Amino acid sequence: MSHQSDPDQRRARRRAHHERFVLEIKTECAKPGTRSKLRRGLGKDVDEVPSMHEIVAPWLPEHRSRESERAYYAVASMIADRPRHSSDSSSRDAEPPESTVARSENEPDEKTASPYGVSLGATLAQAVFAAAPHERERRIAGTRRRLDILVRQSTSGLHRYLPSSVRFLRQCEVEPDWAQLLTDLTFWPDYAGDIGRRWQQDYFRLLHKADWDRADRDDFAVSLRGAVSPDSPTGD
Repeated sequence: MSHQSDPDQRRARRRAHHERFVLEIKTECAKPGTRSKLRRGLGKDVDEVPSMHEIVAPWLPEHRSRESERAYYAVASMIADRPRHSSDSSSRDAEPPESTVARSENEPDEKTASPYGVSLGATLAQAVFAAAPHERERRIAGTRRRLDILVRQSTSGLHRYLPSSVRFLRQCEVEPDWAQLLTDLTFWPDYAGDIGRRWQQDYFRLLHKADWDRADRDDFAVSLRGAVSPDSPTGD
């Protein structure tokens, strides 16, 4: 029997655990006092937020690094850092085609299943699509600048810059894939280059895929108009 399924199973279990954690934190955020406790952790180290232990600590893996702990606390605080009136379902006025979004563990593509959820790079690209057409060039410049800054950061720097980027996404009515962001933060100390490269690749892949799809639609419309043109031969 192949051992190839072993890492896949671990990845699937980790994803399921992270999704349950995210759901629990969102449920806790419905309680005003608890939400305030979680928001205090924005950009802070684990030792600076003892009020969060009661909520976050039960979800920590038994075998973990300090940076893994910090990832859980950071994601919990960013989930809590949202306007009180906002809902968990983000509207995406102009979401890119489904095929351009990185798929989750159990959503196979035509050729192969992606081992990742939606990366932060893909989410920044979604923020571009959420902008009105006349604002997209400016949105592209802003999201690219943010992405360039994020992928160059050390672990501490990433934790420092992420909250403002998440606020920006929410202003664009786009929500990160929290479970995937938790995974990426957990592995950032050892795999920052790989994760940062994936964020950048996802970002540009979505933008260019949308451009190509638009060009294909335009070409098809032109060919269709040519097919029904009065000057076209009718065969009579």
